[in-house]
Amino acid sequence: MEKDNSSNDKIQQEKNRSTRREAFMAMELVSKLGISIAIIAATFILAGIYLDRMLGTKYIFVILGLLLSIVVSLYDIYYLLEPFVGSDKRRNFLKRKKK
Repeated sequence: MEKDNSSNDKIQQEKNRSTRREAFMAMELVSKLGISIAIIAATFILAGIYLDRMLGTKYIFVILGLLLSIVVSLYDIYYLLEPFVGSDKRRNFLKRKKK
């Protein structure tokens, strides 16, 4: 009887570790996405501001920088999420094994 409880405790501990690991993986992915988007947007918008000041235009390059940052961010998001989309890793990441 004690051996069964010990075995069940070990299984439960492993499930808890797996759940925590998945939560940390999700937080890591969200952090990477957020930081990546912020850096890309800031870079292109600041470059647009600089070009507008240098060339004496009004917000043309800021708007172009914003649009370009959206395109580049979408490209970056796609490649950051690619390992999880439509693969076994995604299924294993989202699907919890019931024992």
